Amino acid sequence: MSSLKHKGVGPQAMTANGLRKGPVVYMREQLDWSTDYAEALITEDEEIIAHMDEAAQLASVNNLVVGAYFIDIDADSREPVRYRERFRMNGPSFDPGRPTYAEHAKTHGATRLSES
Repeated sequence: MSSLKHKGVGPQAMTANGLRKGPVVYMREQLDWSTDYAEALITEDEEIIAHMDEAAQLASVNNLVVGAYFIDIDADSREPVRYRERFRMNGPSFDPGRPTYAEHAKTHGATRLSES
């Protein structure tokens, strides 16, 4: 397994940043990426986690995403455990007047990144 910080405890999701425009993205069940956290693949299955790890490494090698890593998810709320990850769900906070990726996803649908 790579250095993607998978602790192997509890539900996990994979996050990264899109390389070309920089949005926070989450790996979906199709092993592609979405800016909408609601589409994130959340699992405790070690086999699926291994596939997620491989897909994230490939997406990184293919310059689709950068900085992919696993995040711990609260089993009850299905939200990220760490404050940092809950903050990242809402997109950048440094660009007044422009909608965040989370706001854009609510009004126009998620932005998706894939190899094809």
